[in-house]
Amino acid sequence: MLNRIISETETPVPSSASLEEEWTTATALADKHSRTLLSIDCAEHPTHCEIQPSMTFPSIFLLQANKPPVKYLGPLLSKSLNNFLSRSTRLQPTPLTQVDDLAKFKTSDETVFILFLPRPQEFVTSVYEDLAQKYKNEFTFGTVVGVDELLKKERVDLELKGVLVVYKPLDGETEKLDLTTVNSGVDEVEKFIKESSRLSITDLSPWNHPRLLELQKPLVYLFAPTPSARDNLRSQYLRFAKDYYQQFVSILVDPHLFPDLMPQLGLLDTTRFPAGAVRLVAEDKIYPYPQTEEMTLGRVQGWGMRIWQGGVEAWVPGGGEKKGGDSGIRIQGKVGTKRKVTVGGGGWGKGKGKIPTIPGVRINIPGVRRDEL
Repeated sequence: MLNRIISETETPVPSSASLEEEWTTATALADKHSRTLLSIDCAEHPTHCEIQPSMTFPSIFLLQANKPPVKYLGPLLSKSLNNFLSRSTRLQPTPLTQVDDLAKFKTSDETVFILFLPRPQEFVTSVYEDLAQKYKNEFTFGTVVGVDELLKKERVDLELKGVLVVYKPLDGETEKLDLTTVNSGVDEVEKFIKESSRLSITDLSPWNHPRLLELQKPLVYLFAPTPSARDNLRSQYLRFAKDYYQQFVSILVDPHLFPDLMPQLGLLDTTRFPAGAVRLVAEDKIYPYPQTEEMTLGRVQGWGMRIWQGGVEAWVPGGGEKKGGDSGIRIQGKVGTKRKVTVGGGGWGKGKGKIPTIPGVRINIPGVRRDEL
């Protein structure tokens, strides 16, 4: 077989149980395209599982004739598995010359990059080809060079140096990088690929997690144990995630694929779903959504606003004093006199406001249990 994906399991674990249904669906779809997906019980057939040393289970590998095995590190979803297999059959990047081919290509994957060049440019093409090889397991890449009909259809200025476009069919969104403004070559193009490939709500995987952390933006994690439950979360939060796409990163998490992540984010009850947490990467702060509260969109938005206002203390493993728990509240004046409370600083935002107070009146302020003023 030219293209074959092998799933290997050793003992029944939650992730393999979660994978079974998705694997069955992916297998049926792969069969329609003359591809093969095989599942091997490594306890019964250990010699077939000696692909890599110190393997963890379940593991998924792509095997191709005369090529080294490629370990799949994407989401454990049937659509993601088949997209991965489809990428392996394409030339990366794929030259495009026909209108119909271009239209189909733009929707052939969850994330599709196409480089449009009015005329051949050796340096730009070389940079792009290298990056296409680097990210070929995650995204699909194409090129349109010197085909005026396609360039005009995509409204590419023939006088420009060229443009790199990313198509995201699930979001119905596109982003563009005008190569005329690119000065440093590979770094700027790669930065665009890494940042623009993110969907409004991204399925977390070992491939993309380090890249999402590098963005230094607040990460909003949403946990659900099944694909259908995560699809429901996507539907509920999609508009919200689109509206705040530039402010933070919204992530759907399969807890079976990341079994240690919930406790690391302060979600200590790993059986209660849906669950969520916010991680302020730049400030090294973590805010788990209270697992005793219902997790509706309205409640999550209100909770997020309290974080932004500095009214929620950050979580610290093991309890004790909260790291970054400064609510931004400052008391001004002497005891027994009229004082003002300055609010600002913590959380997602900044800003100050002053609230006049009366001596002896007890005021409850988010982030401060009982402040007697």
